[in-house]
Amino acid sequence: MIHMVFFAPYPEILPTIEQVFRERPDREELDYKVVLDFFNNPLQDIDADVIIARGFTAHTMEKEGFVCAELKVTGYDVVNAITRCLSMHPEEKNIAIVGAYNMIYGVDMITSNFPSIHITSYPILDETELEATVEKAIADGNTAMVGGYTTVKIAKKHQIPAVMIESGRGAVNNAIAEAKAAAEISMRERARSNEIANIMNYSFQGIIAIDRNGVITMANNYCYPILADRGSSLVGRHIREFFPNLLVDEVTGRGAKILSELHKYKQLHLMVNCVPIMNEHEVSGAVLTFQNITQIQDEEDLIRKKLHRSSHRAKYHFNDIIHQSGAMDAAISDARNFSYSDSNILIYGETGTGKELFAQSIHNSSSRKNYPFVAINCAALPESLLESELFGYVEGAFTGAAKGGKMGFFEIAHRGTIFLDEIGDISASLQSRLLRVLQEREIMRLGSDTVISVDVRIISATNKNLKEEVAAGNFRQDLLYRLDVLELSLPPLRERGGDVAYLLDHFLALEHERTGRALSGLTAEAKNLLCEYSWPGNIREMRNFCERLSILCQTAQAGTKDVLRALPDAGKRTEEQEAAGRMTHPEAGKAYGTEQNGEKERSAYPVYDEKQAILSALAAFHNSRTKTAEFLNMNKSTLWRKMKKYNIQVPR
Repeated sequence: MIHMVFFAPYPEILPTIEQVFRERPDREELDYKVVLDFFNNPLQDIDADVIIARGFTAHTMEKEGFVCAELKVTGYDVVNAITRCLSMHPEEKNIAIVGAYNMIYGVDMITSNFPSIHITSYPILDETELEATVEKAIADGNTAMVGGYTTVKIAKKHQIPAVMIESGRGAVNNAIAEAKAAAEISMRERARSNEIANIMNYSFQGIIAIDRNGVITMANNYCYPILADRGSSLVGRHIREFFPNLLVDEVTGRGAKILSELHKYKQLHLMVNCVPIMNEHEVSGAVLTFQNITQIQDEEDLIRKKLHRSSHRAKYHFNDIIHQSGAMDAAISDARNFSYSDSNILIYGETGTGKELFAQSIHNSSSRKNYPFVAINCAALPESLLESELFGYVEGAFTGAAKGGKMGFFEIAHRGTIFLDEIGDISASLQSRLLRVLQEREIMRLGSDTVISVDVRIISATNKNLKEEVAAGNFRQDLLYRLDVLELSLPPLRERGGDVAYLLDHFLALEHERTGRALSGLTAEAKNLLCEYSWPGNIREMRNFCERLSILCQTAQAGTKDVLRALPDAGKRTEEQEAAGRMTHPEAGKAYGTEQNGEKERSAYPVYDEKQAILSALAAFHNSRTKTAEFLNMNKSTLWRKMKKYNIQVPR
């Protein structure tokens, strides 16, 4: 429904307006009110979607910002009024046409229709000038007048014959149609404006529009608690009141853009952007946006927390495991078979062998692949924090507990997989709680007595020999039996045949592509040197080495000198091997003998003595158990067991 107010310019037109409204086919869509207009009408208390008026009233309404359709006066209407004036007063030869500018503009074009009559037009803009203009027309010698309703009344007061310009049914109907169209356009624009205003007011940053002079023309709700005092308006104030150091003239004058500048207002630090508003030819103003730095930081923290909660997804698959050795083929084959089962898995492997890579691949190949994969390093957190992370807590469970409590990793992993890395490092009390979860498939949050059922598959990993840890009293045997249903052993890099050379080529090519650096490969001597290295850090160490070498080496191929610069232990390892080899391996020792009388010097050592080999290696590596185990190609736990067997003791 469109609400109209029709200002009737004279009483006689009232029946015509009513008749036209009744006869319109869209009359059910129009809610109208007809008001008789009068001289110097104050036009107060108008509630309508659109106004229809003529002459001075139409001009005033438009100036005041009302949606207005004008009841237009046509040339025919003026000619008709002049003709009626002449028929009523044929003796009058000087006729003045007096009225609103928008009503009688252009009547001079019709004077040729009356060659025997002198016609003068007096257009004016302000209705208060009407009486003075009528008097001037009389002073100019005009003896009759044509004009609007008020003009006729004033002329008759001065004893001057006058005829009113009337509007016919066609003009009334056209005005109503024009008013309806204007109202519909206005309503659409108002709805769009309200939509934009709502969007701006719900924005979590301040939005300010300024004109070319830097005066604020609009500000959204976000701005007021920060920039304005209670009850005051920002509109009409200069932007420099709030941002005195902002080079706003560069924006409104030259069209420059100010992005992500830090400004201080009172005690707040604000991140400010200011960009120009362009019309077809020039800058007409600017839009400034700002946000409280503290709010940005809080939102960033919240986003990180949400991402952390929603990022429990395994991204690796078996196809992502780069290899070509038979040892890895066997490990992958076992892991793939394990993925089809729902039993718990214990993965053994040295640091850097890819235990989590295998865990993720097993999850993504299992029936649980569409549910969470949650990984936690048991050695990275203190016992109290690890317990709350695994099992969660209720509000008030301890000092600093988050409001509302927190869900633990076992709950998050429900119907999926939880990966417990470095499982051998958890405390005895946590081992007991974990055993209960494995037995009952239930957890209780810290500070709660409510039991929560969980359905998770546990994949655990360690670089320790848990059976030896059980023997030493450091790990519960019943927990080991629960975790070690399926056992997967990952071979270290030194036992993976040709994988060392293959992975070196792969990682160096990857770094070359990623960084665009010169290095793309190794010389044969450098590659041989690295293939003889034991890689105690396995794949993790190799990746770091390749990244370091690609930065240090400025040539396309790296030689032994470049390798030793990036990995000094590669050279030391070779020297120690040779020294220890001469002491422990009689057959290898022959290779280092000297020619005497045409025969090689024979070793005095017996064929092989395991205890002596361990003692010699410990001496060669200055009692380093790690290097001794690497050299003898055994795990540290195996070396520890053999030293215990042979009663070999070394200072720590």
